Amino acid sequence: MMQKMFDTRHVRGRKRQNAAAGPVEEEIARRLRERLGEVKGDYAKVHWVGDEGLEDGFAVVGGPYDAVVANLLLPVVNDVPLFVLRCVEALRPDGLLLLTTLGVESFREFRAAWAEVGEGQGHVIPLTDVREAGSLLQRMKLALPVVDRDVLTVTFPDFAALYKGLRAHGAGNFNLQRGKGLVGKGRMKAMEEAYARLFAREDGRLQVTLEVVYLHGFKAAAGQPVAARRGSGKVSLVRILGE
Repeated sequence: MMQKMFDTRHVRGRKRQNAAAGPVEEEIARRLRERLGEVKGDYAKVHWVGDEGLEDGFAVVGGPYDAVVANLLLPVVNDVPLFVLRCVEALRPDGLLLLTTLGVESFREFRAAWAEVGEGQGHVIPLTDVREAGSLLQRMKLALPVVDRDVLTVTFPDFAALYKGLRAHGAGNFNLQRGKGLVGKGRMKAMEEAYARLFAREDGRLQVTLEVVYLHGFKAAAGQPVAARRGSGKVSLVRILGE
């Protein structure tokens, strides 16, 4: 049985407390809508996965859909391959899967600041490597899989606003493997001082980096090209390029 990594009850509770999407989530959703509009074809019936995607036994109901979209849910999903499979199952043939997650560059400031005070582990949730994301799309046998990314820098006037902003986006650390003890005011203050020393801007605002990874691909349909399995190539590029 798969070991759970995240306390999804707390994730859902936090999202209910902050029902309105924050500006970062809204901006990424806007970019997703733009991407959807740029895809050729009829994608009128679109399902946006919400908090139901965090429930045990999750399945997308009401399909098949022309497109299924999930914005920033993957970072707090316990079984990502199963989650993606359920989304793919809800698509019509040639339907579009469009997902976002957070890449390994996200919250790099927090990792660096905690490392400065001798605590490099447990304070940031596990994040997605771009290569892992591409491999996942291939495992789902999606046609024309694409993975790309945006790096966003968000600023806050002080730590109180920073923490409030991250929590409003459901970005607290819900990792069940995190330390269970209280951080303590002394260690927290030391981390904040290191953070400000390393990453405060000239105007005093504190920056947070978010690497947003976009994943999309099409559910295989008859006659549609599908990406070849990695390592299955028969012709050497050296022979083609003459080098």
